Amino acid sequence: MNKKVHTILLVDDDLAINYFHKRLLSKSELSDAIITLYNGEVAIQKLIEQNDLLTEEDVLIIFLDINMPIMDGWQFLEEYKRIKSSLKFKCKIFVLSSSINPDDIKKAESNVFVSKYLAKPLSMDNVDCIINGYL
Repeated sequence: MNKKVHTILLVDDDLAINYFHKRLLSKSELSDAIITLYNGEVAIQKLIEQNDLLTEEDVLIIFLDINMPIMDGWQFLEEYKRIKSSLKFKCKIFVLSSSINPDDIKKAESNVFVSKYLAKPLSMDNVDCIINGYL
């Protein structure tokens, strides 16, 4: 593994899936910093905090669930749109959802801030695709 990102945010309210994804991503060595967050509101706050710590060279990956309490994935993307221009670092957002609703998939793939829609659970093949296609 020679491509690394500064930080990975797992934004999902499912503790079991976060545990699985964190272990998988740790094995991939894509990042040394994997942070679990349980809703979009906390993820937006984390992005704002990271702005003081990261530079233009740094890449942050977000794996974003759609259905969460407080602020769901769609609301996160709306808020991200509002703050994106103030962020110094690069973000790659991957919607990672168990939804098989074609409308959700189309909505995610048509969002300019979403790099790709991925079905849960994340696999090592998905991680390899991200490394080779998006970094």
